[in-house]
Amino acid sequence: MVWIPQIPDLVDRLGAAELADALRDPASATVPVALDDPEAGRISGVGVLAAWLAVQDSWRAERKVDIEEVATTFGDGRAVGEWVVHLEGPDGERTGLPVAAAVDPASPLPVRIHHSRRPLLGRHVVRRPMLRPDPRAHASDVVGAYKAAVDAGDTAAVVAAFAPDGTFRGPSGDACRRVGTKELTELYESYFSAGGGIPLKLCTVTEDGIRSAFEYICDRWGDTELPPQPGLTVCARGGDGLIASARVYDDVEAPVE
Repeated sequence: MVWIPQIPDLVDRLGAAELADALRDPASATVPVALDDPEAGRISGVGVLAAWLAVQDSWRAERKVDIEEVATTFGDGRAVGEWVVHLEGPDGERTGLPVAAAVDPASPLPVRIHHSRRPLLGRHVVRRPMLRPDPRAHASDVVGAYKAAVDAGDTAAVVAAFAPDGTFRGPSGDACRRVGTKELTELYESYFSAGGGIPLKLCTVTEDGIRSAFEYICDRWGDTELPPQPGLTVCARGGDGLIASARVYDDVEAPVE
């Protein structure tokens, strides 16, 4: 359960001041508000939201949380924020949890939080989808080519979409970071060794010319059928137009080591 207090600021920047105020102080809400969290699931209603936010305040204090901003992508009336939540684990060790949130004031579910629970629990947790696939959703240029290559299980095409020093960061953070052509090739060869690609069903695409953020449903990995579950990936382009970094936020358990 990870609430990012900066999320209402993104809502404000999208022009939805009443929703932002409701997220900061549910007791003063003048509009309906709802969000979805990896642990709590769907949260709606003034009383439920206020109680959950109070628990979040205590949790952040107990875990000595520091929040590092990574990037924000605005496009088509939607924003995707990315952070790393630095916190104290049960053993006293500091760890970094990547968290993303899609902020979408026009949606019935205007705040959708994405992160893995593995860094917190030591295991993946299946989560129900928050959106339906949208056949109109398509990532542009090199990010669209990257997504198509992941779908097809084409390692060479995936790696060709990255800059030579491009990076991939998985949902567990620095424990799953790969840099450069050699490491990316090894990573995707491993991913596709389960019988093929990972066909992601796109739900939303948010782009600003530099970054493309796409929410998706994953229900298959190679030959393995999976329970449908949501995720979000952000790809950032470098000056050469290739992908400089790809950052994944989901809790999908791969059928490979």
